[in-house]
Amino acid sequence: MCIDYEVDGEPQGEDPQNFLEEILSAGGATLIDYELPIVASFDDVGVAMEQAIVAQWRIQREINDRDRKLRIGVHLGELDHAVAVMRCANGNQIVFSGTVDFATGGILDARPMALVNIWSDSEPTQLWLSTDSRPDIDGRPLRIPT
Repeated sequence: MCIDYEVDGEPQGEDPQNFLEEILSAGGATLIDYELPIVASFDDVGVAMEQAIVAQWRIQREINDRDRKLRIGVHLGELDHAVAVMRCANGNQIVFSGTVDFATGGILDARPMALVNIWSDSEPTQLWLSTDSRPDIDGRPLRIPT
C-alpha cells in the first residue's frame, strides 16, 4: 500500500503522517522507508484494503481538513508497481490493481476504472476504484460483493 497526502501543491493543514502510521501499524502493517510519505506492507491483501479504507475514513473525520486529500494505491506485487497504482488515484481515492481483486476473490465494493499498462514489464492490469467507505459501528468497513 502506498499513500500520498497531497495531490498538487503544498499541504494545507495538519500533517497526518504520524496518525496514518499509527492506524496502519495497529492494523498489522510493516512500514517501509521510502521516498513517499507512507509505504506499508501487509501479510494479507484483504487486511490491507480494510486498513486503507479505515485510514482514509479516520483521516477525513478526525483531522477534518478539507484541503487534505489522501491518494492511496494498493497492489499485490512489486513496490514500484504499487507506487504506479497509487499515482493513478486522485485525491481521496483508493485505487487497487487486478492482483488485489483476484486475491480477494472479487468481493470488494468497487467499480472498474480502466485496463491500463502502467508498467512496461508486464501485461495491462485492471485498476479498480474502491467505493467502500461505510464503516460499521466499530470502525471496520462493511463489505458488499460487486
